[in-house]
Amino acid sequence: MDILKLLDPAIHHTTTTAHIGKRPKTDGTATAAVLIRIASELLETSPTLRKRMGITLSDLAAADKIRKELTRRSLSID
Repeated sequence: MDILKLLDPAIHHTTTTAHIGKRPKTDGTATAAVLIRIASELLETSPTLRKRMGITLSDLAAADKIRKELTRRSLSID
């Protein structure tokens, strides 16, 4: 799933108005993949934050592998 689709308020607004009283079904694996991507990008650009949290570059590489697997699972479900 494209990160812009998850972050676009116009898409979420039209989805929620169509289902008044019902909560729309979310794609947990796609959301998790996007959150991992956002956190990884933030930590890659901030060595100070990474050092404070005790996260190494190899940890970020492992998180990226997990993100890719989650993305594959999300695409195979659709």
